[in-house]
Amino acid sequence: VDPSDEELDRVAPPEDLVSIRDADSSQRRCILAARDGHSFVADGPPGTGKSQTITNVIAELIHAGKSVLFVSEKAAALEVVYKRLQEAQLGEFVLELHSHKATRKAVARDLGRSLNVRPSARYTFPDSSRESLVKQRESLSEYAQAVNEVRQPLGRSLHEVLGRLAQLQGGLRSPSA
Repeated sequence: VDPSDEELDRVAPPEDLVSIRDADSSQRRCILAARDGHSFVADGPPGTGKSQTITNVIAELIHAGKSVLFVSEKAAALEVVYKRLQEAQLGEFVLELHSHKATRKAVARDLGRSLNVRPSARYTFPDSSRESLVKQRESLSEYAQAVNEVRQPLGRSLHEVLGRLAQLQGGLRSPSA
C-alpha cells in the first residue's frame, strides 16, 4: 500500500533515497515502487517529469545493485535519461543500444566494463547541511499539517478558512497595500 502524502516523509524520507534529480511525492512513490519490485505504469503528458522520475528510478536501482532495462519508443526520451545519468557520473552504467555506436563489439566491451564497476555515492554537501535540510523539511511538514488540521468549532482548517475569506473579500490584500 502506498503511503499517503502525510506519511511519505516519515515512511521514506527523501534523504534516504539516492535521487539525482528533484522528485515530488508522486515521483517518489514511483521510485519506491520500483525499488521495492512493484510493477506500475508512469503515464503523463509531456513536461510532467517522467524522464526525471525514470532517471531517479535507474539511479536508485543501480545503488541497490540491480540491473535496469529502460526502453522507449522515442529516442529523445532515451537520450534525455542518458544525458541526466551522465551528468550524475552514472553514464558508465549505460549501454547505448539505440545509438549509432551500438556495434556488437562496442556493446560487448561496454557490457564487460559495466559488470566490473560499482557506483560510489559522492555527497555534494556536508552532514551539517544535510541535518539542516532535514530540520527544514520537518518544520515545513509540521507547518503544512497544522495549517490543514481541521479545527473546532468551525469544522474547517485554517487553510480552508483563509481560502473562504479570500473568496468573500475578492482576494486578500497584503498588509503593505
